[in-house]
Amino acid sequence: MLTLKRLPEQYAIWQLPQNATVPEIPSGVFAAVLRSTSELSGVCPAAWVPPGAIIDPAWWCLQFVGPFDLTLTGIMVQIAVPLAQAQVPIFTLATYNTDYILVPQARYADAHTAITAAGHRIVEDAV
Repeated sequence: MLTLKRLPEQYAIWQLPQNATVPEIPSGVFAAVLRSTSELSGVCPAAWVPPGAIIDPAWWCLQFVGPFDLTLTGIMVQIAVPLAQAQVPIFTLATYNTDYILVPQARYADAHTAITAAGHRIVEDAV
């Protein structure tokens, strides 16, 4: 059984042009910024979306309670498969210690049902 913790902030997924300056994100919040050859994109609390970004708002971020050794396999799939079966869109990220999965706020009840029906737990007391 995996335990996930719902982070309290509303999250947004955003995109800027590839050559944009990487925005400053304060410490103490979960955020990610990625640059590819065609874009600069990121995930952060909605209040910190950089100006001028294309935004997909209103996501809940679920943190896998870890840490997990990098040699472990199948951690994300244990949650992604039930969500796919429930047709809940996801956006995934990982850090050295753990994984994160974002689900649209409008589909959170479906996501919660799918995850718990698969035998996992979501902790929401931090919300």
